Amino acid sequence: MRLRLRAFSPRSMAARLGISLSAALLLFWLVSAAAAALVVVRELNEVFDSILSEHAQILLPDLTRRYAPDLEGPGPHPVVVTDATPHDEYITWRLYAADGRLLMRSHGATETAMPPLGFATIDGARLYTEQSADHRYRITLAEPPDHRPHTIRPTLIRLLAPLLVLVLAALLLIPPAVRRGFAPVRLLQAEIARRGGANLAPMALAQLPVELGSIRDGVNLLLQRLRQALEAERSFSANAAHEMRTPIAATLAQAQLLAASLPRDSAARLEAEEMAAGLGRLGARVEKLLQLARAESGVAQKREAVDLLVALDLLVEEFRGQRDVGSRLRFDDGGLARVIVLADLDALAIALRNLIENALRHGPAGAPVEITVSAAGTVSVVSGGPVVPQERLASLHRRFVSHGGKGSGLGLSIVHAIAQQADGGLELHSPARGRADGFEAVLTLRCAEAA
Repeated sequence: MRLRLRAFSPRSMAARLGISLSAALLLFWLVSAAAAALVVVRELNEVFDSILSEHAQILLPDLTRRYAPDLEGPGPHPVVVTDATPHDEYITWRLYAADGRLLMRSHGATETAMPPLGFATIDGARLYTEQSADHRYRITLAEPPDHRPHTIRPTLIRLLAPLLVLVLAALLLIPPAVRRGFAPVRLLQAEIARRGGANLAPMALAQLPVELGSIRDGVNLLLQRLRQALEAERSFSANAAHEMRTPIAATLAQAQLLAASLPRDSAARLEAEEMAAGLGRLGARVEKLLQLARAESGVAQKREAVDLLVALDLLVEEFRGQRDVGSRLRFDDGGLARVIVLADLDALAIALRNLIENALRHGPAGAPVEITVSAAGTVSVVSGGPVVPQERLASLHRRFVSHGGKGSGLGLSIVHAIAQQADGGLELHSPARGRADGFEAVLTLRCAEAA
């Protein structure tokens, strides 16, 4: 399980605003275009209908007067007017008698039955029928079915196409405009993300908008109060641990001297030895508190090229010199000559020491502890033992949380704090990778070559 904190990245405000504006603009254009098209179509239909009615009112008396002999004579009906030069007629006409007989028609009109008075739409054609004042004749003007669409469609295209071009141009300009508008937000976000969790210095971002300036000032005030609180806590922990270390060491020495002066196997000597052991555990816990205070003070933020193998070699040799411990360590350097990482040497030593101590303390008595180094700057420490439940494993890097009730519960929290400050990470696995049991802690550091 990986314990490095990861930031949750929702969709950015700039993206949401850009999408919302683009969608709103496109929707507004669609609604406006539909409304404009309806209005234009309605108005043009009214104009065309007015043209039909006015032409009928003008044409009817003219035809009845001009062709009166043909209409009243015995000649054949209907009479087709062919005087005009042949052309594509947008409007055709038919002249009917009151009884419905077709008397005359234009050369482009067909012979059909007389329609009712007024406007009518038959087979897609628009018709208008007008009656003479003496009710003897009726004239019908017809407009072909494809005439109005052929006229209205180009009109709508010429009307809406420029607006569509403007909308598309706006859609292209909205994202960069939104990005430019949110540039100060991204600057503030990058500054906060760059700091991590250990840098509590105030943010010196000038020329921010008024809205972001107040946020910056509020964050700086919060950072100042947090820094003061952490400094007070660390100072108290360090001072208390430092002040307690010397008296505890003196009392431990006195308890050991007392136990040595008492008869062997006596009850008083056993009690003195138990008291010395308790003082030793108390001294170790005080030492852990000092290490935690130093780790949380930001000591690991220092960057220098350190040979990881040299630090591990020194620690392994130190542990191997201890009774009942040295024979348990199995150190595999992978045949590497060196592994250069960017870290503070003292902080690195504290982290590695706590990893090894944690494995020796919580692993089964006499069971080996395997330490492996990779060229990528990782240190793996594997110990035996039963599998740690996942819900417990997720909290082992916190303060005063231990598995099995052993130790102070500060070792892994110290390693985790140092790893975060060094831009590294701490991963805990149980069971250990490649095994069915055990516990594995993997410390990841930045390699100098990669940096």
